[in-house]
Amino acid sequence: MLPIHGRWKIKVSGNVLMQWFADSWNEEAIIAYVKEFKAAAKPLIGRDWAIISVFEEWELGVPEIEQHVIEHCEWFKLNGCVKDCHVYSPNGLKALQLENMIPHSEPGYERHVFGDLDGAVTWLGTHGFLLTQADFLSKLDVKQK
Repeated sequence: MLPIHGRWKIKVSGNVLMQWFADSWNEEAIIAYVKEFKAAAKPLIGRDWAIISVFEEWELGVPEIEQHVIEHCEWFKLNGCVKDCHVYSPNGLKALQLENMIPHSEPGYERHVFGDLDGAVTWLGTHGFLLTQADFLSKLDVKQK
């Protein structure tokens, strides 16, 4: 087994799971991340909840992560995630890999991509998932560029 390559932070605030990703990812990283995600999401199961993911510092992943991500997405949709938003500056390569792995909107689940955190936080708020940009940045200890 190789060392983990890739970084992430996960926190829950109310009914929103907040996460931040950085670096390029190997298969070992996605396996460790999914385990941590499921533990963090445990108190949300049984009710509707949302995910906000910041991919600004994420640098793609090896092809071996893709099946793990697909299975992970199925898990969170089956366990109550109804809104999902990604935040990253326009980037064709990121969009290509993320769009191939992560489900599009479907009945009971809606996903949107935003170029800035304000847009994502506002969109979640319009659907009853209240979060402030300051909460997000401070709880994840992420510095905004």
